Amino acid sequence: MSEARNNRDKVFKIIYIALLAVYAGFLVYLYYNQVAALLDDSGRFESDTVVHIRMAVWDGYYHSLAAFVYLFFTKIFNLGWGLILSVILLAALTVGAIPLTAKLVREALNRSGVSLPDYLVWIISFAGNILIAFYVKAANRAHYIGYQSPNMWHNSTYIFMRFFAILTLLSFLKLYDDYKSGVSLKNWLVFTLLLTVTTGFKASFLTVFAPVLAIVLLRDLCRKTKFINVFVMALSVIPPMAVMVLQSIVMSGTDGSNGYAIKPFAALSMRGDHPKATVILSVLFPLVLLLAHIKDFYKDKYYFWSLVMWAIGFLEVFLFIETGERALDSNFMWGYSIALFFLFVSSMVRLFKDIFVEKTSLIQKIICYVAAAVLVWHVISGINYFCILLSGVTYFA
Repeated sequence: MSEARNNRDKVFKIIYIALLAVYAGFLVYLYYNQVAALLDDSGRFESDTVVHIRMAVWDGYYHSLAAFVYLFFTKIFNLGWGLILSVILLAALTVGAIPLTAKLVREALNRSGVSLPDYLVWIISFAGNILIAFYVKAANRAHYIGYQSPNMWHNSTYIFMRFFAILTLLSFLKLYDDYKSGVSLKNWLVFTLLLTVTTGFKASFLTVFAPVLAIVLLRDLCRKTKFINVFVMALSVIPPMAVMVLQSIVMSGTDGSNGYAIKPFAALSMRGDHPKATVILSVLFPLVLLLAHIKDFYKDKYYFWSLVMWAIGFLEVFLFIETGERALDSNFMWGYSIALFFLFVSSMVRLFKDIFVEKTSLIQKIICYVAAAVLVWHVISGINYFCILLSGVTYFA
């Protein structure tokens, strides 16, 4: 039996590696054509990445650490090689997020005392990095714009942020393991550095992670964790907050008009055909699965905290909107997107534990299988959208 399982795992590993290689090839093709739009202005393969590179290389507008990466590549080499290196790096970060996600899943499972077969971990990590909203044309004609998506291939700062956000959570788990008895200076520095770098690429992760961290630390303090330990942990958000302030100054607008306002549902309804429907469809799989755990969702701590992060991200994008030059950018959506990413991953872990590991009631089993069917369409929607992008159309399609 053990030998048969080993052979099965080897086959799945070969398939997994082959899929990563094929995916990497398609990503290089897509990203190359996106950056090539800088030179031919054809209007095909439209992306935010082109805007990010143009702002850094031509306009001297450094709104993200990504700008310095692009500037470095084009200054050390020529423009052509700089763009090629940018393409390779973006493809590597996109593919690299998949094994990193698998590592995050394994770390969470190990701490929970539960294991899943490798092939299920690989399914979670690959699906989590390619799925999008549950696409229904009647609800919204576009596949991405108008929905809220955990994955995208047109925005380079999000690609950077997602990769480093996963690294940040991995480092946080290692730091949090022993911090109640004493904070490891080395682990604290690594975590703080990664959180700062992630914020430097895109501040959106900090806006959803910092509130969760604050809640966790306040809870620990109430449970008699030493104040000094909690205080040191809290200090980790100071450097990234400073970076976020600097970014805000850079992005404040040429006339200083940019700001924030409370306007419920404005950001979510900005571009959707039927925004109330797309809000639900964008998170349909986790919502269906939640029905099976409506009475015990708090018992699985990693699943629970991903729900908390998602709720915080949703409240932010639901309540707040930017004003001035950035009023149409919906930038609070990025924090919600990365929260969705971690919610989908933790929900898949919860789903497979329900189906393959833990005993559940008949009603829960039925809900889980319905949720699995919904998840399949999320993944198919993501693959379909990715293929549409490969055809050269805009990400508005």
